[in-house]
This record gives sequence, structure tokens and C-alpha cells, in this order.
Amino acid sequence: MVIQTKYFGEMEIDSDGMITFLEGILGLESYKKYMLFQTPDNPKFYVLQSLEEVHICFLLIKPWDFFSHYETDISDEELEAIHIDSIEKVAVFNIVSTSEELSEWTANLLAPIVINAETKEGAQIVLQEEKYKTKHSIFTQKEGDDSC
Repeated sequence: MVIQTKYFGEMEIDSDGMITFLEGILGLESYKKYMLFQTPDNPKFYVLQSLEEVHICFLLIKPWDFFSHYETDISDEELEAIHIDSIEKVAVFNIVSTSEELSEWTANLLAPIVINAETKEGAQIVLQEEKYKTKHSIFTQKEGDDSC
């Protein structure tokens, strides 16, 4: 299948990799179908591209690449909603907000994107931990400082 992407132009994809967000992503609930791509120039960044609207696209990170002490406490009900019954099926990402200045790039650690790697079902889950916010700097931390 050939799709149009916001950042990579036209791409041929395998529809088996399509991720379905049954409830959509917060604020974009009517868009359910996405593809996840690793960025070609930096393997620590991913792109989540809507298959229904080319302009809906998110830059993602795996939280532990930037915040080694990041913890998620996701309820069994939330995991069951996307048919996760073992840790091996879980893929966790965070949405990145960008700016012209790298020092201003932030990650939303409060509401991770959680994907069932086996069934390709996803959800954005709002965590109850008070230590996380929607904007955590990803490039201004001092080396060895993973505090959130």
C-alpha cells in the first residue's frame, strides 16, 4: 500500500504494520489508523503518521533512551483494552514537542503512547503519577541526571 506522509513524502508500507488506536489519540479521537516509522537519520526518534490525514504526525521517543528512571503504572484495565497480557507485548513511546532550539524540545511523560506490539493496537494513557508533566526537557539534562 502506498501512503503520503508529512515528512517522508510518498512511502510504500506493509498494511500489516498499521496501528489502530481504538479511542484515537487525545484531541484527535476520530483518527484511528497510524503507521510507526523509525527516523532514518536518528534511530532514537520515531514518527507516528496518521493514515487518515497526512498532516497528523507525531515525533516520538522511547522514554528510557532519555529518562532511564521513567516508570509507568498502567492499570490492568487500560492494558486489557489493547489486549496486553504480558510485558513482552508492550511498546511505550512519548510524544515530543519540537522547537527551532534543541534545548527547547520536550517530551510528554504524563501521557505515553502504549502499543501492543503483537496486535498493533494502541492507546494514549494518562498516568496518575504526579512527578510527570506534559513537558520534560530532553536535551538540557546534565549527564547522569535522569530526574523527571
